[in-house]
Amino acid sequence: MKDKITPFQLSTLLVTFIGISNHVILIPILLDTASRDAWISVLAAIIPSLLLGLLYVYLYKSIPASLSTWMLEKAPTFVWLMFTLLFTAYFLTQASISIRDTIMWSNSSYLTYTPQWVVGLCLIGISYFTARKGLAAIAITNGILLPWIIAAGFYVMTVNFQYKDYHYLFPIFKNSAQAITKGAWYTTSGITEIFLVLFLKDEVKGKLSRLNICLVVLMLIELTFGPLTGVIAMFGPFEATLLRYPAYEQWRMAAIGSMLSQTDFLSIYQWLAGAFIRISLGIYIIHTLWVKKWKHPEILLILISSVLLVVNLLRLSDVNFHNQVRNYYSSSILFCSVVCIVILICIWVGKNKKAVQRNG
Repeated sequence: MKDKITPFQLSTLLVTFIGISNHVILIPILLDTASRDAWISVLAAIIPSLLLGLLYVYLYKSIPASLSTWMLEKAPTFVWLMFTLLFTAYFLTQASISIRDTIMWSNSSYLTYTPQWVVGLCLIGISYFTARKGLAAIAITNGILLPWIIAAGFYVMTVNFQYKDYHYLFPIFKNSAQAITKGAWYTTSGITEIFLVLFLKDEVKGKLSRLNICLVVLMLIELTFGPLTGVIAMFGPFEATLLRYPAYEQWRMAAIGSMLSQTDFLSIYQWLAGAFIRISLGIYIIHTLWVKKWKHPEILLILISSVLLVVNLLRLSDVNFHNQVRNYYSSSILFCSVVCIVILICIWVGKNKKAVQRNG
């Protein structure tokens, strides 16, 4: 029997999986959308995000097995195939975005003369070997990496207080209500990725409580709110909007006295650790979608990893990539909402059928 993970380990996986995306991808989009009022958008997203998290807990408790297993057992073959193809494309997109963003950042910061395919091959290779060991291995690895990611975050926040002027956050509501609402939409879109718990239920022992998910949502909101307000306070709202990786530009200022003036190497650890967990988990979930219908699980993992490598070798300018990701954030919440509504309808119809059968 495979080793199962605890609800706490699942919660920490969610924090790393979604947190790196919110740090790297979401913050630039929020600044482009709402500028100085971006932090207001994040606060406005708290209630919708919590409600969304509670909906996922309800769905998690309502289905007897993971979503992929449930669909395989209950749905017709054609419906299962459409479902599997849809979510395969979804998680491939998630992993591809993380890989491409990591490659581009690495090439622009500390690996300027290294070919992109070398960075991509190394990142996908180590993610493949971790996914091959199973969810428990990913969770244990995450348990080792995450505390140091958080510690590095507290460090950069603390040492950079001297450079921050929080007056830059005011006055508020300088942008239109539409811009702030759109920023809240983007923030909530990032939180929708919590729905991956529905794909991991088979390998979780113990109950996932509402408190677990609410704490995860609040941590993810803080992981967006903290760096976002920090970059505005440090660089100002207009300069921050021009930065490609605003959360990591703060590391260029971080220093300990005059003897240790460059500590931005810690940002490399933060980014690579988060991206590694996100890609590994993405590969693993895609593997679980097909493995029960696939005769050779090892070949399946190699195929998934190869597809990711080929996709990220395609030429795409940074501007086009950023625009495509922005569009993805706009549509992801709609996508997840539709899926949740369909699942709720299926659960409701199934319960009604059982009630009719019991009553004769």
